[in-house]
Amino acid sequence: MNILTVGGFDPTGGAGIVADVKTIKELQNNPLSIITSIIPQNNNKVFLKKDLSKEEIKAQFDAIFEDFNVNWVKTGVLTTDSIDILLEFKKKYEFNIICDPVLKSTTDFEFSDDFLNKKYFEFFKECFLITPNLKEFEIIKKMFETSKSNLNDINVLVTGKTDVLKIDNKNIEITGKYVEKEVHGTGCTYSSAITCFLSNGMTVKDSIVSAKEFVLGSVIYAKKTKFGYNSNPTSIDKESVEKNLAYAFNLIKNIDISLADPDFIISESILLPETYFDIATVKNNGDINFGISNTNSDLLLKLKEFNPKIRSCISLKSDESINSKLENSELSICPMKLLNDPISSLKEVSLQNNFGTVFYETYPDILYFEEKKPILIILGDNSLEIVKKLEKIEKLIKNR
Repeated sequence: MNILTVGGFDPTGGAGIVADVKTIKELQNNPLSIITSIIPQNNNKVFLKKDLSKEEIKAQFDAIFEDFNVNWVKTGVLTTDSIDILLEFKKKYEFNIICDPVLKSTTDFEFSDDFLNKKYFEFFKECFLITPNLKEFEIIKKMFETSKSNLNDINVLVTGKTDVLKIDNKNIEITGKYVEKEVHGTGCTYSSAITCFLSNGMTVKDSIVSAKEFVLGSVIYAKKTKFGYNSNPTSIDKESVEKNLAYAFNLIKNIDISLADPDFIISESILLPETYFDIATVKNNGDINFGISNTNSDLLLKLKEFNPKIRSCISLKSDESINSKLENSELSICPMKLLNDPISSLKEVSLQNNFGTVFYETYPDILYFEEKKPILIILGDNSLEIVKKLEKIEKLIKNR
């Protein structure tokens, strides 16, 4: 499905057109893009906003619509010229518009003025859905109150920790899992994801719920910069978990994992798992199942509190010779005290070994539990990362 995004160019790729394109591609659609403005910015500030001319914007529209069928358009930063062109092309090609009204940046840069707001007012009436945050919604609400128009005639999603969908004269609250983390570009990612799910035939509410889950991954795996984080569009669902485990299982079969229990289990979860049914395991026979209670599942349910990136693990047998090899390797290993209370042990050890307790940044590669039969538990973002660490351990063991 072709999805067209129209908006500003952020050279850092954290927001704007680049974030839209990454989102659309990640969700298995074909991204098309039109730039309205050049907006050098980062997590610290917006440097300037240089609007393209009407001729330059129109040429981009002509190039795309001459060659592609477009049914869904997502907009970000707009100009008066781009709104005029959008409405002209909508009349001719009858596409649906999802508008993320970028009126003001989180660093307080003004992207709109009174004249452009008046243009937006007419534009909103032609949109299938608009997705303002709470501050933007207050501005939009005043526009409609001033003109004595009915805002209920437009589908509106007011975004925040709890979103409110205003549709068919109803207010529908939409909640989801939430991570406290300020990330640049989540609004762009969110509205682009909603557009993708709508293009697949999902209802408005279901599209929002799915997009909210998608944004969660983009926040958890956000890229660190000097001043903050850039959204990193990341799609994780049960289907992707199963695919990872199936691929990991085939790779593990070619690794000498004599340390592993013959009935080894490698596990991987969806984002922020809440129950065993959010975690899948693959046994040595290749069967993949969600909802199995085991040591791996217990650990993943608990370790998400330490770092939500930890979504996969595998257990191995160990001995002193292996531990000494690991201690001198590039893999970080943490001795643990309590298998049933990994968070307390991990926080204590992380302070001693300077791993840091800052969420989202880092975590140990391996946990070493000092049981009667020592256990190594390899941690990873996903099961394919576990395989890479297994390959490193295999080389260490062969070189001993």
